[in-house]
Amino acid sequence: MANSDASLNPKGCRTNPLSNTLESVKGYPSKLVIYRLQASPYWWVRYYVDKKILRRSTKEIDKRKAIAFAKNFYDEINLKRLTGEALTPHTVSKFALCADAMLIAQEGRCERGEISQTSHDNDVLRMRKHIKPFFGNFDVKDITYKRIEDFLGHIAKEGLAPATLNYYLGIIKKVLTYAQLRGLLSTIPSFPKVKKNDSPRGWFTTKEYRRLCKGAKQLAGKAFILRRSEKKTENDNLLYWLREGAKDKRKGVQIRRLVIPQDLLNVITFMVNSFIRPTDLKIMQHKHVSVINEGGRHFLRLNLPKTKGHDTPIVTMQKAIEVYQRQFEATIPNTDAKGRALSREKRISLAKDTYVFLPNEQNRDKALKDLQIYFSLLTNHLGLKEGPNGEERTLYSLRHTCIMYRLMYGQGIDLLTLARNARTSPEMIDRFYARHLHGEMNLELIQSKRSRKSQSSPNQTNS
Repeated sequence: MANSDASLNPKGCRTNPLSNTLESVKGYPSKLVIYRLQASPYWWVRYYVDKKILRRSTKEIDKRKAIAFAKNFYDEINLKRLTGEALTPHTVSKFALCADAMLIAQEGRCERGEISQTSHDNDVLRMRKHIKPFFGNFDVKDITYKRIEDFLGHIAKEGLAPATLNYYLGIIKKVLTYAQLRGLLSTIPSFPKVKKNDSPRGWFTTKEYRRLCKGAKQLAGKAFILRRSEKKTENDNLLYWLREGAKDKRKGVQIRRLVIPQDLLNVITFMVNSFIRPTDLKIMQHKHVSVINEGGRHFLRLNLPKTKGHDTPIVTMQKAIEVYQRQFEATIPNTDAKGRALSREKRISLAKDTYVFLPNEQNRDKALKDLQIYFSLLTNHLGLKEGPNGEERTLYSLRHTCIMYRLMYGQGIDLLTLARNARTSPEMIDRFYARHLHGEMNLELIQSKRSRKSQSSPNQTNS
């Protein structure tokens, strides 16, 4: 039988249809056919549509079952055409494949230092969670404004903030831009606009700042227990922190124990006097810090790795020197393993690759997370978790506080200099960091007058 089938295949290719088996499916377009191959015991179905030949094995030996499969195949293809899904599962223009290729290219940008690993990891998580499940089977050419709008409506049901929605749109645009550069897409569709309301974090007044420092000092060495209540909510078990030794009315199960370190007080004081971001805390090593005492100037010069596109050195307030030296003395030993005294130069040399804050924690992401938890426990304990208008106050609020203090108490400082030193832009300071600044805070500057000598004569002209 095999020899007779082969004789009906003039090209002699085992994967070409056997000519005596080609048959159109009755009642359907003539381009929907079933056939047999020399290389397979099953019937196959073939359909020519949109300038593509689509084939699939029916996995059926019985001809009637193969015809039924062909009809379902026809309906499946037309449904995909209607919804805009890619017709072939392995097409290079499939969104999921373009997304994977874009992420691989982005990994190279991480290695070159063009973007942070954290940003890349966030893209990967969001791609996996929402974007690929929604767009994965579509062809990039079929990603339209309407389809993107439908996606926004889909994820908006989860109560995501406008900033997060815009983040998702940014990832989608990166995939489509990559597809365009690869020649798979001629134009990128317009994107819906998501109105973003700025929601700056809170800051701390000088009175609140003193309370923070006092509270951190009092809580140093004290333990807190993370517990899970046996009483469940609609979403999950209740998690809550309780100071060790305090009476637990909810009788929860212990999950984790944390001890507030002395580092927390130093972190608070240092951030309020150094303009740094919380992410700088986890990467800052002693080699990034220089103590400057020259010509009556006393400050720290922080040559930190590049963050958010900025790599300029940061100069600190004078108070930061005291905090840094206190942290240095607390973490760098005075003697070597044999008990011999070490000179300060030797200690500095040994300390260069040591982290400034929580130096014993080698997992730096965990170090930062722990500092955020410590700070949250402190603000909850002191009743300072929210600002007077309900704005959230986190570890990042200490950076806001530092910048606010310069705007309120700095003499003649200009916005550009402040922005450059804080590794941000004047626009960002105006939109976020100085959002809470109002005229009464700088009443003396508003009501100030120039001296008579500095006022120009009405008759004076430019030379």
